[in-house]
Amino acid sequence: MSKTSRKQAIKWFKRLLKYGLFVYACYCVADFYIRKEQSAESAVIHHAAEKACQSKLASMKQVPILGGAYVDKTLVPEFYVGMPELVNKKACLAIALKGLFWWTGTGLHRYQDQRAESIPESWRLYKLNAGLFTRKDTTEPHERGYRHVNWPDELIVKLKNYPGLEVWLDAPPPHFKNEDSVRTFVITGWPRRDGTPRLIYCDGLIRPASEEKLTDEKLAKFSRAELEDLDFGKLNFFCTINLDNFDFAGGHGSVSLGLSSLREAPEMLKYLSDYLSRSVITRK
Repeated sequence: MSKTSRKQAIKWFKRLLKYGLFVYACYCVADFYIRKEQSAESAVIHHAAEKACQSKLASMKQVPILGGAYVDKTLVPEFYVGMPELVNKKACLAIALKGLFWWTGTGLHRYQDQRAESIPESWRLYKLNAGLFTRKDTTEPHERGYRHVNWPDELIVKLKNYPGLEVWLDAPPPHFKNEDSVRTFVITGWPRRDGTPRLIYCDGLIRPASEEKLTDEKLAKFSRAELEDLDFGKLNFFCTINLDNFDFAGGHGSVSLGLSSLREAPEMLKYLSDYLSRSVITRK
């Protein structure tokens, strides 16, 4: 090939490359806007379907949940049951149950229905956030939480002022190794399906509002006798029962409370689990 021919070929190649890149750039821009428009249309359609699902759930007395069961909303009037979820773009399901409520010692009252001046001092406030699904009977061990069924007696402290609660220490007290365990309370007489205990975590004890108040570091320095007589009084740092430790026939959830509601928590949690389970309807 002559020098002139090579130059001509290179010239045409550069020209083709230039136009090819231009065409490709145009294609990419067009594709971007087409996808953007399609995405916007899909979002509008999804929003409309979700809104229709929400309206449908609001009009139903018994709402379907994942797994085939139903929750009767009239049996749990203290809570919001909903948060629509479209499964496979067809099934309209409720996936959440939540609300603030008062525990009276014998039953529940919706938080919004009570005026502050009319609330008895003995009532305690809790908050529930639960995910709804049909639970299946199984003997499989839990994947999370305490792995132990038994604990050495010398490391178990029964709390005199908190019936139904124990502290399972990591070392004979007093000991710095107990800083984690002194803020973790074990519920007695109500194990999970695999026999492992349910726990209440009071991580609010890590950093209280003022230094003169109890902290996990100070509690770790308590003797056994001091721990047995432990009384938080009116301290109200936050505590949590997480998803691993609270369940019912229609799902599982987390329960939030203040430290001042800890004493009543074991009895309330058992009642709440049974109460919610009675609202779940399994159809065969």
